[in-house]
Amino acid sequence: MTAIISPAFGKKTLEMTSPAHTNTRRRLALLFSVPLAFSIVFFSISLLGEHTDLSLLRNQNLLSSIVQLRASANDIESGERGFLLTGGEQYLLPFQHAEAALPSQVESCRRYAKDVDADLQKRVTLFINLVQQRVALARQVLQAQRQNGFSAALMQAQSDNSEENMNSIRKSMEELRLRLDANQTEYLNRQRELNHTAFLFFALGMIVMIVVMMWLYNATVSYLQARDEADARLHALNTDLEGRIEARTRDLQIANEELQQFAYVASHDLQEPLRTIISFTQLLASRYRGHLDSDADEFIGYIVTSARRMTDLINGLLTLARLRKAGQPTTPVRFEKLLQDAESALQAAIRESGAEITHGSLPDLIVDPVQFSQVFQNLLANAIKYRRDVPVRVHVAARRDGTNWVFLVSDNGLGFDQQFADRIFGLFQRLHSREIAGTGMGLSIARKIVERHGGRIWAESKPGVGSTFSFSLPVSLEATRDESSAAPLRVVAHGSGSN
Repeated sequence: MTAIISPAFGKKTLEMTSPAHTNTRRRLALLFSVPLAFSIVFFSISLLGEHTDLSLLRNQNLLSSIVQLRASANDIESGERGFLLTGGEQYLLPFQHAEAALPSQVESCRRYAKDVDADLQKRVTLFINLVQQRVALARQVLQAQRQNGFSAALMQAQSDNSEENMNSIRKSMEELRLRLDANQTEYLNRQRELNHTAFLFFALGMIVMIVVMMWLYNATVSYLQARDEADARLHALNTDLEGRIEARTRDLQIANEELQQFAYVASHDLQEPLRTIISFTQLLASRYRGHLDSDADEFIGYIVTSARRMTDLINGLLTLARLRKAGQPTTPVRFEKLLQDAESALQAAIRESGAEITHGSLPDLIVDPVQFSQVFQNLLANAIKYRRDVPVRVHVAARRDGTNWVFLVSDNGLGFDQQFADRIFGLFQRLHSREIAGTGMGLSIARKIVERHGGRIWAESKPGVGSTFSFSLPVSLEATRDESSAAPLRVVAHGSGSN
């Protein structure tokens, strides 16, 4: 059985769980924001560390290039002195190698010194110039040797400032080394600080995440426990409510059955005294008509008319009671046959009024034939009963409209004001005077029958013009039909009594 939740309990449960849901959402937001925040911090620290690593690598490359230049200057000095002292050409090989490698070494120094501070760039430029000056002095000595011999070359070597130049190179080299070592130490210290900061943030982030996860775990456990308790209470309430509903349903079923039984018994018990009243009143009227005064004859007529009306009302109530217990149809029914049955039942009224009833093509649907024959009978009887002083014309048609079959019963009778279109389908509701016979139950019975088959009924009318009563039935009741066998419009009943 479907669980039924009390609105008051549902509202109370919602009020209880809303703060818990809000706290849980806040904890989840915090849990996801902590990794995001620390990811941003770690990314920033990583960028700073990468920049520091690049600066350190650039500083080391610059120092390596300067050392290579210093080595080239030493090779040039050694080659020059060895050649001048011994005259051996083999001592010129270091000089030649150093001279060949000098342009690329200078270019490396300039490239690595491009991103350092201005003071260090000046020192690097001075060092390069000193090395290039030492190369130029060595070339002059070798040129003098080639042109004037070793004596001229020795005099050239003694007269130039090569010794002072080398001292300047050594001094500049030492200053650059000290400066680059200081920069390297600074970069290493900065890198160490960044590593310590990253470790601290990592440790702090782990601690915060552990705290938040424990917080969230405790909240989840509490929420699940509260939910289980609420489910248990809800199950208990639903079980109790289902038991009450079952008991109430049984009571209503018993009361309904007793009411229907009472209606049958009361109706049948009422029929007998009414028949007695009608019989003796008619006997009284036949024996003493003319022997009493005119008022007595009129009173006797009122008694007979009222008793017959009471009989009609009781029969209508019995018909309504039978509708509740009718079974469901299983076979298709021809609506043309139902209309013919209704005409046969109203043959006397049709002959008396001279009514002409026509119809178009009608479908075959799975409905209760007795009940829908009664629907047609009630609608046709209304058209004949509430007629004008003109020949009665009634037309029955059907059309398929989407998922429904719509039936239309149109007449040229008295009609009624459209504002009463819903009222006329009520029980014991009548719009016209008591002079026209009727119980006010025919349309109510028709509505019950149509609604029982899943459709609806309505009316459209204009006073003095006529009315159109329409009812719809779902196409799910439709039987297989042959479109080619649709019957053309024809007259099926008229005043002369022919079918």
